[in-house]
Amino acid sequence: MSDLDRKNNNENLNLMSESSAPDLHINIKGVPFHLHKEMLAKRSSKVSLLLERNEIDELRLFLREIEADPETFELIVRFCYGYEKLKFSSDNIVSVLCIAYYLGMTDEHSSNNLLGKASEFLEVRVLPCWNETVIALRSGTKSLDKLADVGLVDLFFDTLIEKASYDPRLLDLITIPLRLYEPLMILAVKSSSIPAEYIVSSVCKYAKKWVFDSEERFLGQKKEAIEAVERLLPHKRGLITCEFLFESLKHSIWLEASSECRNGFEIRISKQVDMAKPKDLKILSRGYGEKAESFEDIKLVKTVVTSFYSYYENQDSEDVSHFVKVAKLLEEFLVLAASEVSLKLEAFVELAEMAVASSQGILTYSDGIYRGIDVFLESHRYLTESEKMEVCKVLECSKLSQEGCEQAGKNQRLPLRIVVQVLFASQLQIRDTVAKEIKGIEEKVDEEEGEEEEEEIGVWSDEDEMEKMSNKLLGLEIENHECVVHRLKKKTKKKKKKKTISVWRQVKRKFGCLTSPSSVDASCTCDVKKTKKKKIHHFYK
Repeated sequence: MSDLDRKNNNENLNLMSESSAPDLHINIKGVPFHLHKEMLAKRSSKVSLLLERNEIDELRLFLREIEADPETFELIVRFCYGYEKLKFSSDNIVSVLCIAYYLGMTDEHSSNNLLGKASEFLEVRVLPCWNETVIALRSGTKSLDKLADVGLVDLFFDTLIEKASYDPRLLDLITIPLRLYEPLMILAVKSSSIPAEYIVSSVCKYAKKWVFDSEERFLGQKKEAIEAVERLLPHKRGLITCEFLFESLKHSIWLEASSECRNGFEIRISKQVDMAKPKDLKILSRGYGEKAESFEDIKLVKTVVTSFYSYYENQDSEDVSHFVKVAKLLEEFLVLAASEVSLKLEAFVELAEMAVASSQGILTYSDGIYRGIDVFLESHRYLTESEKMEVCKVLECSKLSQEGCEQAGKNQRLPLRIVVQVLFASQLQIRDTVAKEIKGIEEKVDEEEGEEEEEEIGVWSDEDEMEKMSNKLLGLEIENHECVVHRLKKKTKKKKKKKTISVWRQVKRKFGCLTSPSSVDASCTCDVKKTKKKKIHHFYK
């Protein structure tokens, strides 16, 4: 509202008064108001009381302490002068309520007073709508103490939490100042009616707006925000993305947040490093400002990896899947970091040693380490031969796969000494592979011959069983004894006729060592002797 409009309004107010001469002059944030004490006293119980005591100086001081903008105060004055049609909105209703409460504009002092009208508007037009409630709450930031005195803070909080309980997706409160946001979210957590993932989502959005994307000139506010974010986040594994946790830890260090804040993020990260991606680890190694996209330091990466191993070593579990994932993660991150020209030789070697240490006893092959070395040599072609050897000292050639050995043996970027070591390791692998295959064939042959021998022994067992049964039948003087014995003999003879030819005998026949059963001894030139059959003793003639 312009000064001319405000002057005209003041003149209109003067015309409505019983006396044409104002007797009360005050300034609200530099804007003068010329009022009549009696008009204010009709609606305000506190103004009326001060006038009864004739405390004019106290009255002026009392009115100067009103926390309101000139537009809102003018709305209050117009109501005192008889204007019933007031323009309430979500932006001014909180301020109107606070002033009406401060002045004592209750129905006990004057019927149909301002406090009742404003309260009705709040309940009917503001609180039923989420967005309007948020706007009204945000408008009262400058007078939080007054809001608390009136009881509006609790009313707004209870309303928002109740609505979020029915629809958690509404929990988007990034426009609310931190002084209101943190206590509201604490109540949301305690209510247990809102799922944790929605609370996490709200906190992450708040951090992104007020910490990650906020201008650097608001460093003090960003520090307060990141510390509040850490206090609000749950500790449960997997609820928060690794990307957000790494970003938060990075900013907490940059903003020099409290040690409790930094340690809180490190503890959460230590539980779920195995869930991270290589690009997440890149967040920890990049610089600040203009260097935000370059690799500056890997100390923070080393810190979180160390925290991860410290955490899981204290866990009573035989599950090694976490360690396998972290070992693979570090190898993949090594390849990603190696492509950065800004990554120094010392930092690469330190990172490679960390990846090698994490894979000891966990990963069978070290192909990931080789790929990282290859990429680093490709992106750092200015390295001398001695520097290349320094890079390659972390490579265990004996742990390269056959495919890795084949690629490394042809790699012209590797020092010649390393290539020789790779070729030697490749020859050893070939020798071991052939030896294993030969051993496997021999074990298979021995197993098949053993099965043949067991079957022949089984015939003897049947004969022995037949003898026992025959003696038992004779002892009992069973009439059909001879019939039973005859059937047992017949069964045994049939089984004796079945001869299984082993795989080894088939192999010998294939290569000409066996031609026919009658010519085995005469024509066989191999050193394998024919298996002797065990004699079968017949007890029945």
